[in-house]
Amino acid sequence: MNRFIRRALIGVVLGIVLYVAWVLWSDTARVAEAVRGYSWSAVLIALGLSSVNYLLRFAKWELCLSWLDVRGDGPGDAPQLTVTRSLLIYVAGLSMSVTPGKIGEVLRSWLLRTTDGVQFTRTAPVVIADRLTDFIALVLLSLVGISEFQEYLPVVYVSIALVVIGVIILGSPRLCHAILGALSRLPGIGRVAGAITRLIDSSATLMRLRYLAVLSALSVVGWGLECLGYYVILHGFLGVDASLTLCTFLWSVTTLIGALSFLPGGLGATEGSLALLIARLGVGVSSEIALASTVLIRGCTLWYGELVGALALVLVVRSRAYAAGEARAAEEARASEGPGAASARGE
Repeated sequence: MNRFIRRALIGVVLGIVLYVAWVLWSDTARVAEAVRGYSWSAVLIALGLSSVNYLLRFAKWELCLSWLDVRGDGPGDAPQLTVTRSLLIYVAGLSMSVTPGKIGEVLRSWLLRTTDGVQFTRTAPVVIADRLTDFIALVLLSLVGISEFQEYLPVVYVSIALVVIGVIILGSPRLCHAILGALSRLPGIGRVAGAITRLIDSSATLMRLRYLAVLSALSVVGWGLECLGYYVILHGFLGVDASLTLCTFLWSVTTLIGALSFLPGGLGATEGSLALLIARLGVGVSSEIALASTVLIRGCTLWYGELVGALALVLVVRSRAYAAGEARAAEEARASEGPGAASARGE
């Protein structure tokens, strides 16, 4: 298995170990006591809602590939890319959800280059568009009930500012090139300037307002389903009363807090703020229930995605398309070395 893939899977395992350690440190006895008599059908419903959310996110991925004409007939395109392989590659990217800002999800572009020969710089901006429209969706959802919790307006304001800055910069190739030209004079930046330049055109394509609107609408529905999942998880506990409005506000705002912390998967920031706020604002929510519900909803969202992502990643790297891509890459590497290098190795 490729060294990069092995490291990715090791990162997933380490993330799980750290999360389990956090749960144990938080006192498993309290969690166990809280889930006694819990309605576990709520977990199945939440997992189902998360699954629909991931399908909606896959629809975003497919739309972006279509807008970038990845299945076209031009140089570097991959007309042989099937929807099934595209789905596997998309889901495999979920294994990188515990990277800071989920930037590790560019793994999809790397896999797509290997299996179908699509240039990495052509599809990497899809991750940027995905995260940006997620931010937009979370900001919109966080506005639900914000009038009652105005102390969290700074989080929303910062998120809005980042979205506006991102759209302005990424949607203007001329501005991007100017910024890149200034940064290229810095040590080390010049070497990657060429690769970044090739990203700019794809980014500008996806920053068109009509595309952003469609992607953001899908994100609102997807994240809305996760908010509903949190509502269902909470009401699996006896005596809990928390409105859907409250759950929508809390899940979106604490997810924004996790994203702005730039911690891997928002670990710690999302959990801590969510458990604290639901214990303070929910009716019948003890500190034990707050902790247990947080562990359950993160299990049904983040860690569920990590698990199915790791399984999909294994399937992709064992596929014929991946093996053929690796063989092509090795052949191209040998060809680029020239006959002199081959002779030096005694071949």
